Amino acid sequence: MDAIEKISEIAEELPELQRKQILELIASWSGDGRQATREPYSETLSISSGSGSYLGHAIDVSSTGLFIETTDDFEIGDKVKMMLTFISAPNPLRLCGSVVRKTPNGIGVRFDERSQSQVSEMDSIIANHALILRSR
Repeated sequence: MDAIEKISEIAEELPELQRKQILELIASWSGDGRQATREPYSETLSISSGSGSYLGHAIDVSSTGLFIETTDDFEIGDKVKMMLTFISAPNPLRLCGSVVRKTPNGIGVRFDERSQSQVSEMDSIIANHALILRSR
């Protein structure tokens, strides 16, 4: 577990205002803290959170997260569930994560530890997906 994940875990134990402040601070840190390369991924997907179900349009994906274009109101730290389909994989992947970035165009979601066990071969799935898309 990296430092940002540890800080995020600690933030979950704080009162709402402090939790939100810390998660917003983490999201504002400069630099691209991505641990995995993002690949284009253009899919409409259903996102569910504690406040309801929404539709969004995923624009890129990696083995650690994805960016979803949406106008729905999510907050940093919100827990979300979604299902991703890939032309390179026979079955959809049901994933959980947290909103780690919020822009006027959408949200960045980092997959959680439980999802990581489900996507141990995600790098391979994404690489094959990207190859198929490039060959079209």
